[in-house]
Amino acid sequence: MIKKTKTLLVIGDDKDFDTYLKFINQKKFFYGSTIEVKHIDYLSVLKKDLPNIASKQIIVFPCFPFSYWDKYIEPKNYKGVYGNKSFYTKFVAFWKEVEKIIKKFYNGKKLAYINHPKHLAKDRDKELTKRSVAGAGVSVPKSFSNRTMHGIFSLLDSGFKLFIKVKYGSMGKGITYLEKGRWMTNFRFRNGKIVSKKSDYGWKFVDFTNKTTFLKQLLKQDIIIEEAINPLLIQGRKFDLRMYVYGDRVLYIYGRSNDAEAVTTNISQGAKGEKASFVNLLPKNQLETAKKAAIKSIKALELKFGGVDVMLCADKKNVMFIEVNTFPGFPKVRRFNLSKYLIKEIIKDYK
Repeated sequence: MIKKTKTLLVIGDDKDFDTYLKFINQKKFFYGSTIEVKHIDYLSVLKKDLPNIASKQIIVFPCFPFSYWDKYIEPKNYKGVYGNKSFYTKFVAFWKEVEKIIKKFYNGKKLAYINHPKHLAKDRDKELTKRSVAGAGVSVPKSFSNRTMHGIFSLLDSGFKLFIKVKYGSMGKGITYLEKGRWMTNFRFRNGKIVSKKSDYGWKFVDFTNKTTFLKQLLKQDIIIEEAINPLLIQGRKFDLRMYVYGDRVLYIYGRSNDAEAVTTNISQGAKGEKASFVNLLPKNQLETAKKAAIKSIKALELKFGGVDVMLCADKKNVMFIEVNTFPGFPKVRRFNLSKYLIKEIIKDYK
């Protein structure tokens, strides 16, 4: 029997069926390695009730803290606008506390992280993310600093198509699309106030063309404004690619498509997951550029593992970065057992 000299501590919540549960349910792939696997929830971590670990080296794999997020950051009774700065500052504070507890509890152990806590909130700040990724040589959509109605109308009159996104959001929530004669948003507007849906799913887009009262309110929020990408269409459909990256490798590519006139390609907001063979329809050189961009993006945020969303441009050459997901949902196991391949990389990385 091979001696277990290291321990992988996976931290997550049972609510996280997309990553945490999928991963620990595949821990059999660690058999025959020098790594023992333990798992724990965040409530236990915050109570400082962590498992005793005999091995000298501990590798920590933090998954998304769903229970904490739903209780303290985005509770059901939250009445503010989704994706504002308080989401980000609370998340940063949470990870500082988690790191402090782990460091103190396992004092004297050699600690390593799949993704270090100090980097886990970075992708929530869309401006920080874009600056970091652009600094690594990855193409990002053009940003606009203008926050006036006159400035927005001038851009639209000049032919620009714009996305207004909440600065600290994710999952395709809190997005507004503007082009001359067509305004769409997945916020709602009632009694002069912007209203956020109380769910991660079903943020359906509605037409609010020329409803300036809503737009005035939106421009006062924590937002970013960027030029819409002119996308490559495959079989008449708009699509993006989710690339799962570990270190220098793209482990899996998942195509997600929607109607050409759709605003986003987020699965959580109604897009369709494509079959694995979908990538065979894409220009090979452009696909290779996308892979390199995804790897650069993960490194730019000082992560080891994550999901990178990119869009191929209509010129069949360029690739545009959309966002990084520090906590990407895993594909269904029957589609692709991402946990199996991630575990292989972890074993190689921590020989």
